[in-house]
Amino acid sequence: MTQRASELLTELADTLSADATESGIVAAEVVGAIEPELLKGYKDGSADELVKTSTSFLQALFRSLRPDSKLPWTEYYSLAREAARRYAEKGVPLESLMEGLAIFRRSVMARLTERLGDNEFADEVLFMAQSRLGDVLEHMNSSFIRGYLDYTETRHRARQSELHGLYHIASALGRSLDVTEIAEVGLRETLKVLGLQAGAVWVREGARLKLAKTIGMQPGEEEEFSDTGRSGLLKVVEVSSGPAESRVDRITGQWSAIRAELRTKGVLLGAMTVATRLPRTFESSDLEFVAAVADQIAVALDRARQHTKEARTDYLTGLANRPEFERAIDRAVAAAQRHKRRLALMMLDLDNLKDINDTYGHHVGDEAIRLLAQELQREVRATDTSGRLGGDEFGVAMPEADERDAREVGARVREALEHINDEKMPVRVEFSIGITAWRPGMDWQAMYESADKNLYVDKRRRQAARKKVGELKA
Repeated sequence: MTQRASELLTELADTLSADATESGIVAAEVVGAIEPELLKGYKDGSADELVKTSTSFLQALFRSLRPDSKLPWTEYYSLAREAARRYAEKGVPLESLMEGLAIFRRSVMARLTERLGDNEFADEVLFMAQSRLGDVLEHMNSSFIRGYLDYTETRHRARQSELHGLYHIASALGRSLDVTEIAEVGLRETLKVLGLQAGAVWVREGARLKLAKTIGMQPGEEEEFSDTGRSGLLKVVEVSSGPAESRVDRITGQWSAIRAELRTKGVLLGAMTVATRLPRTFESSDLEFVAAVADQIAVALDRARQHTKEARTDYLTGLANRPEFERAIDRAVAAAQRHKRRLALMMLDLDNLKDINDTYGHHVGDEAIRLLAQELQREVRATDTSGRLGGDEFGVAMPEADERDAREVGARVREALEHINDEKMPVRVEFSIGITAWRPGMDWQAMYESADKNLYVDKRRRQAARKKVGELKA
């Protein structure tokens, strides 16, 4: 039986390899649909060359099914290794090549299955074919992997000096949380590695970029790299592409320069320009290096801002912490005093946090605090400042508002929590409110004491009401 199956497989191999055009067209269509990245390996990026390659490769695979196949696989493996290196250079993932091989394997087996039909030796023939194909494609996969490793090694050698400089920049930036120092370190190290003369760093403040640091520039020269000074002086001639998030341009004019936007997580945090007045042609590797540095600076700036934010916000709710809230209400009182404007202070306190913690655990209690903070922040205006003053106590400073405005906000928060109580929490989240309005002569401590007294009155009233409801139910 084995001899007959082998003879049958040989006959099919000869037949299919002699007419592999149809199989090549089908395989090329599948490869183009599933792994379009592989088209990057062809000059014109069209499918015609892919069909030709697919047909030739399938012919070789069909012929490899013969037990006496004399195909020059060593030569084929070398060609595959070189092709994989080129694919790697074009940014095609190794997984795409391996999936392409899997498509060709499935194509060969599908044609064999189709030709065998209900033949009594079908199972044995297919088993032998799977075994022979497996040996060939395993070597082909190994060749692809070696090609990608070749490219990686070459790229590593070419970038070794830049990576060494980038390491020093990253190490230096990792030790600082000061925005000005981050700008100076990143700028100075970049100029040193690239051998340039001058540069500037801008840091975003609100919707504008503010100059943070210059090196090697006379006052006013940095304007030549700003949006307003770009016309007539600078021209973008090349844009860096690659894995970096920060966009980098090579620009010419009175300066030969590289300009980078400092971005991380899709957010623009600043800009950096490094330049020389001497003749200089920047290579693509220079742009990629600056892009990597720009990403490092952007991450450092983001970390510094996050640190500043954490120093001013409550870790659990994201609202202002007590010191930050006290500074905000102090500024609001000063503005009310100076401009004779209205100002309201609203304080809130959870009524049943201890019962929630004791009954359901502190994680549910924390969720109750977060929910109240979330709804509070949703209902107040952008000009209001919400803070967690400690434990289950919150405060809202409300410029240009009076007691009625504050009560309306409190009512909306209470209504929102009613829906959340029904949907998300195993127990009702309830709170008391204390409100006071600023009057001439009051400082923020006096407002706090007045609101706190009103909060205590509301809490006692709500406790009495709950007690009465409980007695009626009993």
